[in-house]
Amino acid sequence: MSLNFETVSLGEHLYIKGRIGWKGLKKDEYLDQGNYRIINATALEEEGINWDDCGYISKERFEESPEIILKDKDILISKDGTIGKLGYVKNLEMDSTVASGIFVVRNQNEEYIDTDFLYYYFKSPFFKWFIKSVTEGSVIPHLYQRDFTDMEFNLFNLDTQKKCSSILNAIEEKINVNRKINKNLDDILDSIFKENFIKEFDNDNNDWKIKNIGELPLIITDYVANGSFASLKENVTILDYEEYAYFIRNTDLKSKSFQKFVNKHSYDFLKKSSLFGNEVIISNVGDVGSVFLCPFLDKPMTLGNNMILVKSRDDAINLNFYLFLLFRSNYGQYLISTITAGSVQSKFNKTEFKSLELTMPNDELIIKFNNLVSPIFDYKNKISDEIVRLTKLRDTLLPKLMSGEIDVSKINCDLE
Repeated sequence: MSLNFETVSLGEHLYIKGRIGWKGLKKDEYLDQGNYRIINATALEEEGINWDDCGYISKERFEESPEIILKDKDILISKDGTIGKLGYVKNLEMDSTVASGIFVVRNQNEEYIDTDFLYYYFKSPFFKWFIKSVTEGSVIPHLYQRDFTDMEFNLFNLDTQKKCSSILNAIEEKINVNRKINKNLDDILDSIFKENFIKEFDNDNNDWKIKNIGELPLIITDYVANGSFASLKENVTILDYEEYAYFIRNTDLKSKSFQKFVNKHSYDFLKKSSLFGNEVIISNVGDVGSVFLCPFLDKPMTLGNNMILVKSRDDAINLNFYLFLLFRSNYGQYLISTITAGSVQSKFNKTEFKSLELTMPNDELIIKFNNLVSPIFDYKNKISDEIVRLTKLRDTLLPKLMSGEIDVSKINCDLE
């Protein structure tokens, strides 16, 4: 049963401001610490605003733009680069503002529009389609303030809006709880690795050997394993809708939201880059040094570009957990920095990666370590799988609730 709604011009009910161009900040104006925080688009992540990725500015620079000083329940939308990245300001703990690439969107009519419902609208396919419609064909895509003025919005009565957002909030809250659990498990794993190995790297230990990573019993491959980029272009089609296999990119691994796919032909062509779970994946172009352990998903998976896949051979001892935690550590990041180059874009290639010298413990220690950490990784995989399923549920419900396809009028929700 469809619900009744009215179509309104959303811009009439919103306060929308961005940083004035001539007030943009240069890199040398950012401070390492301070009392005034500034949010860049890079801090807008799938799980929310990454406050640790924010910078600081002087009091003078902060106060010269009072129109973009943040308040609780402000919604942030990136308007340049990757357009449509979101942040939702909650429990603001210090004075904060935004950089040039972000709009501050503030609900000016809370008696008419529920702010949570508004936030989920911006997460919905409807808003993504809107962004595409106003930026398609642009040489340099950009979201303008005027684009919001006549943006049409299907608005239910306030009670229905709150019921919709209550359902989505419950799912989102569970997703965030699971992310916190996995973050705690990550901290435990890093502590175990540091205690067992990092302290030993500087000690003389005759049982430990220095080896090039290319000498280890590993499979090391990348996106171009099947030939040139020209042949990839001919044989690989990347899709925005669900198909035979996931196409795993750096951005997907960071957000834990997997939204690109390939068909069976493309997957077969990329068979040397197939993923099955627990492979080590390292970004080697641009965002160099991002390290992930491949999740277990509900479809076949293949590796995206600008990443290197590392996994133990089937007939050898499992080094995946050791290498993942090694390269995620400060020591591992230092090793990667020694092979990273590029004046325009940081990068390293597979040959350079294979030349890295690693301090390797003996097999007995690796086996003991695997027995200790395997149950933790298994539990992390279980939690991660639930995050993926809940995210799909949220994203499936989102357009149905926003369009009124699902009738929430008879659902009892705690709206307090």
